[in-house]
Amino acid sequence: IAMVLAGQEMAPAGTVAVIVVGQSLYGLAMGMSNSHEMSYRQLVTPDELQARTNTTLRSLNRAVIVLVAPLAGILADAWGIRPTLVLAAVVFALVAAGLGASSFREVRAPAGTE
Repeated sequence: IAMVLAGQEMAPAGTVAVIVVGQSLYGLAMGMSNSHEMSYRQLVTPDELQARTNTTLRSLNRAVIVLVAPLAGILADAWGIRPTLVLAAVVFALVAAGLGASSFREVRAPAGTE
Protein backbone atom coordinates (compact mmCIF):
# COMPACT_ATOMS: atom_id res chain seq x y z
CA ILE A 1 0.00 0.00 0.00
CA ALA A 2 2.88 2.36 0.76
CA MET A 3 4.14 2.06 -2.82
CA VAL A 4 0.69 2.82 -4.18
CA LEU A 5 0.24 5.82 -1.92
CA ALA A 6 3.71 7.11 -2.80
CA GLY A 7 2.74 7.22 -6.47
CA GLN A 8 -0.73 8.67 -6.02
CA GLU A 9 0.38 12.11 -7.24
CA MET A 10 0.93 10.58 -10.69
CA ALA A 11 -2.16 8.35 -10.68
CA PRO A 12 -5.50 9.38 -12.18
CA ALA A 13 -8.25 10.13 -9.67
CA GLY A 14 -9.75 6.99 -8.20
CA THR A 15 -6.90 4.71 -9.23
CA VAL A 16 -5.52 4.41 -5.72
CA ALA A 17 -8.95 3.50 -4.33
CA VAL A 18 -9.44 0.85 -7.01
CA ILE A 19 -6.02 -0.65 -6.29
CA VAL A 20 -6.62 -0.69 -2.53
CA VAL A 21 -10.04 -2.32 -2.91
CA GLY A 22 -8.71 -4.80 -5.46
CA GLN A 23 -5.78 -5.81 -3.27
CA SER A 24 -8.08 -6.15 -0.25
CA LEU A 25 -10.46 -8.42 -2.16
CA TYR A 26 -7.52 -10.42 -3.46
CA GLY A 27 -6.19 -10.92 0.07
CA LEU A 28 -9.62 -12.00 1.30
CA ALA A 29 -10.04 -14.46 -1.57
CA MET A 30 -6.56 -15.92 -1.05
CA GLY A 31 -7.27 -16.46 2.64
CA MET A 32 -10.52 -18.26 1.86
CA SER A 33 -9.13 -20.36 -0.98
CA ASN A 34 -6.02 -21.48 0.90
CA SER A 35 -8.04 -23.14 3.65
CA HIS A 36 -10.31 -24.86 1.12
CA GLU A 37 -7.36 -26.01 -0.97
CA MET A 38 -5.53 -27.45 2.03
CA SER A 39 -8.67 -29.18 3.35
CA TYR A 40 -9.34 -30.77 -0.03
CA ARG A 41 -5.74 -31.87 -0.43
CA GLN A 42 -5.68 -33.45 3.03
CA LEU A 43 -9.01 -35.16 2.37
CA VAL A 44 -7.92 -36.88 -0.83
CA THR A 45 -4.28 -37.63 0.09
CA PRO A 46 -3.36 -40.69 2.19
CA ASP A 47 -1.68 -39.82 5.49
CA GLU A 48 1.66 -41.32 4.50
CA LEU A 49 1.83 -39.04 1.42
CA GLN A 50 0.79 -35.75 3.08
CA ALA A 51 4.31 -34.30 3.44
CA ARG A 52 5.38 -35.35 -0.04
CA THR A 53 2.22 -33.91 -1.59
CA ASN A 54 2.55 -30.58 0.21
CA THR A 55 6.23 -30.27 -0.71
CA THR A 56 5.60 -31.12 -4.35
CA LEU A 57 2.75 -28.63 -4.69
CA ARG A 58 4.74 -25.89 -2.96
CA SER A 59 7.66 -26.51 -5.35
CA LEU A 60 5.35 -26.46 -8.38
CA ASN A 61 3.76 -23.24 -7.16
CA ARG A 62 7.15 -21.55 -6.85
CA ALA A 63 8.30 -22.90 -10.23
CA VAL A 64 5.19 -21.60 -11.99
CA ILE A 65 5.75 -18.13 -10.55
CA VAL A 66 9.37 -18.13 -11.74
CA LEU A 67 8.37 -19.23 -15.24
CA VAL A 68 5.14 -17.30 -15.77
CA ALA A 69 6.14 -13.91 -14.31
CA PRO A 70 8.73 -13.20 -17.03
CA LEU A 71 6.34 -14.51 -19.69
CA ALA A 72 3.65 -12.12 -18.44
CA GLY A 73 6.15 -9.27 -18.61
CA ILE A 74 7.10 -10.16 -22.17
CA LEU A 75 3.41 -10.34 -23.17
CA ALA A 76 2.70 -7.02 -21.46
CA ASP A 77 5.54 -5.40 -23.42
CA ALA A 78 4.43 -6.95 -26.70
CA TRP A 79 0.63 -6.66 -26.40
CA GLY A 80 0.17 -4.01 -23.72
CA ILE A 81 -0.93 -4.34 -20.13
CA ARG A 82 -4.69 -4.44 -20.69
CA PRO A 83 -4.71 -7.29 -23.23
CA THR A 84 -2.35 -9.26 -21.01
CA LEU A 85 -4.62 -8.76 -18.00
CA VAL A 86 -7.63 -9.76 -20.09
CA LEU A 87 -5.79 -12.93 -21.12
CA ALA A 88 -5.02 -13.68 -17.46
CA ALA A 89 -8.68 -13.13 -16.53
CA VAL A 90 -9.81 -15.47 -19.32
CA VAL A 91 -7.37 -18.16 -18.18
CA PHE A 92 -8.60 -17.86 -14.58
CA ALA A 93 -12.23 -17.97 -15.74
CA LEU A 94 -11.54 -21.13 -17.76
CA VAL A 95 -9.90 -22.78 -14.76
CA ALA A 96 -12.85 -21.81 -12.54
CA ALA A 97 -15.31 -23.15 -15.12
CA GLY A 98 -13.35 -26.37 -15.39
CA LEU A 99 -13.38 -26.85 -11.63
CA GLY A 100 -17.07 -25.99 -11.50
CA ALA A 101 -17.87 -28.59 -14.15
CA SER A 102 -15.69 -31.31 -12.59
CA SER A 103 -16.36 -33.64 -9.70
CA PHE A 104 -14.31 -31.32 -7.48
CA ARG A 105 -17.50 -29.64 -6.27
CA GLU A 106 -19.04 -32.96 -5.22
CA VAL A 107 -16.15 -34.30 -3.11
CA ARG A 108 -17.18 -35.43 0.35
CA ALA A 109 -15.14 -36.92 3.17
CA PRO A 110 -15.16 -40.72 3.32
CA ALA A 111 -17.53 -42.19 5.90
CA GLY A 112 -16.10 -42.16 9.39
CA THR A 113 -13.59 -39.35 8.80
CA GLU A 114 -15.78 -36.33 9.49
